[in-house]
Amino acid sequence: MKWRARRADGHTQGHIRSYVLPENLWDRVTSGHPVSVLWLRLLPLSLLAVTMAVAFFIPPMVPYADVAIVLLPAMTALVNGPIATAAATAVTVGLVSAGTGALGLLPYPASEWGHVAPIAIMSLLCTGLAWLRNRVVSRLLDMTLVAETAQGAILRRLPARIGDLSVASGYNTAEGSPSLVGGDFYDVLETEFGVRAVVGDVQGHDLTSVQLTEALLGTFRERALDEPDLLRLAARMERRVRIDNRARDEWGQTFATAVLIEIPPGQGLVRFILFGHPAPLLVRMRAEPLSVPPMPPLGLTDFGLHDAEVREAELMPDDLIIAYTDGLVDARDSAGRTYPLIPLVDANIVSGVRDPEELRRSLRASFFGGGYSRADDLTILIIRIPPDSD
Repeated sequence: MKWRARRADGHTQGHIRSYVLPENLWDRVTSGHPVSVLWLRLLPLSLLAVTMAVAFFIPPMVPYADVAIVLLPAMTALVNGPIATAAATAVTVGLVSAGTGALGLLPYPASEWGHVAPIAIMSLLCTGLAWLRNRVVSRLLDMTLVAETAQGAILRRLPARIGDLSVASGYNTAEGSPSLVGGDFYDVLETEFGVRAVVGDVQGHDLTSVQLTEALLGTFRERALDEPDLLRLAARMERRVRIDNRARDEWGQTFATAVLIEIPPGQGLVRFILFGHPAPLLVRMRAEPLSVPPMPPLGLTDFGLHDAEVREAELMPDDLIIAYTDGLVDARDSAGRTYPLIPLVDANIVSGVRDPEELRRSLRASFFGGGYSRADDLTILIIRIPPDSD
């Protein structure tokens, strides 16, 4: 089995699969880490070599060496392909033929000529099974690559710059999820109305939520280019959720929280609208949440106490805007403490870190280094206003 990994392009943000985090030996083995795979492939031969060497000096170990010789093809087939298994078969048949009851060239194994045929047949069967397993795994890898390509089209990698703005994003599905895409979604587009961004969270993080994730992103990407204001864009996304709910029963109705952001060129302000979503942070000397009246999530706006309202905030050169989902701030460490996003952002700003990608990497290191567990998908989007020197 080949280990496949994508190397992030120099002009895009790095994405790491939630199920490929080689933090310890077991994770490296199960994720297909190259060094671990090599170690596993050599394990059967290493066990045989060690067992035979020990048996040569300690006669009571000879029966264990006999067992290791017979099991070599089967153990090799577990972690290797047909070629290596065929080589192990040749080694096993050769050692059995050289045993004390056959050619008598070796002091062990205690084998006879009658043992050679059944052992050879079983070893050849292991070779055939290794070939069949490789075919199945190869097919699964091809299907996984197709699925990952499709998921990558839903959540595209953002370039480091969009318009005049520097951008960085981080995204991880819930811990243990086999998917690259869950219920969270984000995107940033340069339009004639300015740079527009969305960060959202569909209810749940299973495969059914991916359908609405894709639908909402499609609506945003199409309508953000044409709708002149955020309220009309939000109305389109609300309509998209309602259309999706038509096919669901009463207990299957879903919704999505979201924040829509617009940074018009040359106006020194940011417009935003929230639908049941955590307020984005405006970072100048310190991080401050942008205040906004609470609104229900998309799909539930009829239950709001007032109409949706677009808010504005003044922007200064070198300001940062950080949008995120609740999966980030709700993550807890072993002591039950939630992830302290605002204090960590403030600490980075004090230390002079304002580049979005550097800040993303610092926050990611503190998240995984602090042992925070992901019970939900998590997303963070960082946008930097150009400094005066730009």
